[in-house]
Amino acid sequence: MKKFLIVTIVSFLVHCAGPVFADDFQDGLDAAGNGDFTTAYNKWEPLARRGSALAQFNLGLMYDKGEGVKRNYRKAVKWYKLAAKQGIASAQFNLGMLYSKGKGVRQSFKKARMFYKRAAKQGNASAQFNLGLMYDIGEGVTPDYKRAIKWYRLAAQQNNAQAQFNLGSLYESGERVTQDYKKAIKWYKLAAGNNNELAQFKLGNLFEKGKGVVKSDKEALKWYRLAADQGNETAQFNLGYMYSRGIGVGQNYSEAVKWYRLAAGQGNVLAMFNLGVFYSEGRGARQNYSKAASWFRLAAKKGDAEAQFRLGMMYEEGDGVEKDVEKAVKLYRFAADQGHAMAQGSLGWMYINGKGVEEDLDEAAKWYRRSEQSRKSKNEESPLSSLR
Repeated sequence: MKKFLIVTIVSFLVHCAGPVFADDFQDGLDAAGNGDFTTAYNKWEPLARRGSALAQFNLGLMYDKGEGVKRNYRKAVKWYKLAAKQGIASAQFNLGMLYSKGKGVRQSFKKARMFYKRAAKQGNASAQFNLGLMYDIGEGVTPDYKRAIKWYRLAAQQNNAQAQFNLGSLYESGERVTQDYKKAIKWYKLAAGNNNELAQFKLGNLFEKGKGVVKSDKEALKWYRLAADQGNETAQFNLGYMYSRGIGVGQNYSEAVKWYRLAAGQGNVLAMFNLGVFYSEGRGARQNYSKAASWFRLAAKKGDAEAQFRLGMMYEEGDGVEKDVEKAVKLYRFAADQGHAMAQGSLGWMYINGKGVEEDLDEAAKWYRRSEQSRKSKNEESPLSSLR
């Protein structure tokens, strides 16, 4: 169950207000903790009207989240403002959020920044991060990377994982500050230690490429796995690829299939394609052309030229699908229009032999020329047995 306030803050203010206030406020906290928001509201509303900053903040939070009452951003703003005037940093931060999004008030980045700054000066890490982000992306302000880094650092020093990650990203890219991979790794590791999946993925990538660290496929695998376990799609794909090739780990096609499936389930096109290859070649799973066609089809629908070409071949030969040369031509054309040299050559072949199209030697010659040009421009080798 959600907790409304930090216990130490509650205790300090409650004891300053006397036993009756303390009992009623605590009764409200206990009720909210048990999911009885109606009782909590009834306990807090009179206290809020009598000036209790904590009760005001909690009422604001109830209206903000729609817990125990119908969601009403205007009423949330009203109670937050009263609590914010009394110095409740969380109320100031939440007001900043509402002004930033234009919920219950007219959108105003200027006022959002004002409330964030008030909360940030009290040490609210989320407000510090949001201020850093505003200066970083120029939301309502002129971009100012020194200020962005200042606020990110303050939040990061309080273990704000997103601020730690953003600092790492700034130092890695070198677009706004002097590029420094060692500093990037420092901040990524802190964020990764706070379970930030993007930081874990970035660390995997840096260890894989040996940027700022000694290249280590085993370390890359470790960080990719942590990110993949949290659902990071690209990390899942990378793990599948590393297992399929035996990079940093013993080659294991079954593990590769497992991670490819997870990535494909999130829409990763390359994972879909590689699963098609595995099923067509019997790697990590029993050879099954029908399943191979299903995975190629999913990747082809997302515009993957190699998958379109492979699926076209399956329709041309009737492997795993009912033979349909017209569908084969259609798929070859999709891939050919993207500059796929082998698909262009296959189209030429179809026109020479009148398969799925009327025989047309001029059209065949055109596609053969394009195929040759594509091969020369890309120095392309046959991808038929390779994963991607």
